Amino acid sequence: MSTMRSPELIELGLGLEASNKPFIWILRGNNDASNQVMKWIEEGGFEERIKERGFVVVGWAPQVLILSHPAIGGFLTHCGWNSTIEGISAGVPLLTLPLFADQFTNERLVVQILKIGVSVGADEPTAWGDEKCGF
Repeated sequence: MSTMRSPELIELGLGLEASNKPFIWILRGNNDASNQVMKWIEEGGFEERIKERGFVVVGWAPQVLILSHPAIGGFLTHCGWNSTIEGISAGVPLLTLPLFADQFTNERLVVQILKIGVSVGADEPTAWGDEKCGF
C-alpha cells in the first residue's frame, strides 16, 4: 500500500555502496519506483561496483531465513508488524523507517520499549500516492 519513492531508494543504494559493508538489498519489484531503481542499477553499473560485498534481490526473498543467518548484523525495516516480529525473533538490531499507519507504533515498541532498534527519524507518514512521484 505504500512504498518509498525512487529517489529515496537510490539514495539508500548509494548509502549501502558508500558503507563499504556487506549487504543484501531487497527491492519489492513490480512497481514504478522499483522499476526506476532497477533501471538506475542496470545503467549505472551499481551491481558491478558492489559485487564483492553486496547482493540485490528483486521480488520475493526468504526474509526469515535471511534474518536468521548469523552473518546478519542489522535490518532496515518499514516496521510492518510481520517484519517487526521477524526481526525481533531473529534477534537482530533494527533500523526503523516507518511509512504510515501502525508502523509508527511498531517503531516505538522497537526503539523506546524494547530498545533493540534505532530510528532513522521518519516522523510523518507517507501521503497516499506520493510514493508514485517520479525520479
